[in-house]
Amino acid sequence: MRAKSKGYWLLRWLNILLILVTLLAYLAPYVSPAAFWPMSFFGLLYPWLLLGNILCIIGWLVLKQYYFLFSLACILLGWSHFQSYVGLHFGPREYPEGSIRAMTFNSYNFHNGRKNGARLTKEELPGTFPLEGMDIICFQEFPSPRRVNYFIDYIKANSPLKHVIFQKGGSLAIFSRYPIKGQDTHYFPNRVNGYQYADLDVGGRTIRLFNVHLQSNSVTSIADQVAEEGANLQDKKTWLRIRGMMGRYKRAAVLRAEQAQEVADKIRESPYPVLLCGDFNEIPQSYAYHILSRGMQDAFKARGRGLGVTYNGRIPALRIDYVMAGPEFEVLGHRIGRARFSDHYPVWGVVRLVD
Repeated sequence: MRAKSKGYWLLRWLNILLILVTLLAYLAPYVSPAAFWPMSFFGLLYPWLLLGNILCIIGWLVLKQYYFLFSLACILLGWSHFQSYVGLHFGPREYPEGSIRAMTFNSYNFHNGRKNGARLTKEELPGTFPLEGMDIICFQEFPSPRRVNYFIDYIKANSPLKHVIFQKGGSLAIFSRYPIKGQDTHYFPNRVNGYQYADLDVGGRTIRLFNVHLQSNSVTSIADQVAEEGANLQDKKTWLRIRGMMGRYKRAAVLRAEQAQEVADKIRESPYPVLLCGDFNEIPQSYAYHILSRGMQDAFKARGRGLGVTYNGRIPALRIDYVMAGPEFEVLGHRIGRARFSDHYPVWGVVRLVD
């Protein structure tokens, strides 16, 4: 009995430690990385902390111990965070006439997955990137070939998306079936990350569509190296790589917070209802997400189903691509697709303007 009690004591305190770390993850969106960047890292752990709490609930129930209430209370306390990662909206997907179907997609320059880094060819596009049923597409990392941009030609020729915003040499692009009345594009110094907006004429009403790509973490190459060579914690080289990843993440988190504030200010200045699409490179438990989602409806939280994973790279369980709508919209649907040629999944949101 004494050994059993000691085992329960240890499990109980491990559970309490897990809950304390989870509470730090809940606080992460409210702390600027410029003030204390490690808090951002706790937010990054949220999916795994959620899994740990669910396992604790199951374990204590199997052991017939009331301690399962600790983790249950923790999850309920952070229910909004749970909804940002697990969608519980099921049922038929039928959308009324006048619905706006918007997609955001970091297309990874339409790389075809081959080691030479070549892009998809003209002939491969129809089979790998169909265009049915879309009114708006916001691209990040859109290709800008030196010669003819057959990606633009393909989309315009095979869809109703005839109105385009794209700067040669840039990586952001908006395609719309609705006429564009006004536009602007702003790149941050690296010319990869930035934002653009388009004022769209939707049945006589104007909306402002934002396409955003915040600062990348630039840790994927190091993560790939660690994954391929194995993480030998006794090897000094492994720890140097981990330190490098953390340093890059810190710098990127601070930059994203600044960039998110700039975009949020532009959203507040908009005289029209706002749709916000893009690759934030941040999860919902982040300061940048907190700033950009103020006064906005996250389409996944409103209508998503299943796990909200949108990143397909080495770092698992990340939701970093979003469709958001201002209060003038009703969110009708959300879907996460699949793409073999990118490290992101395409994300759809369906909305309509409220009369």
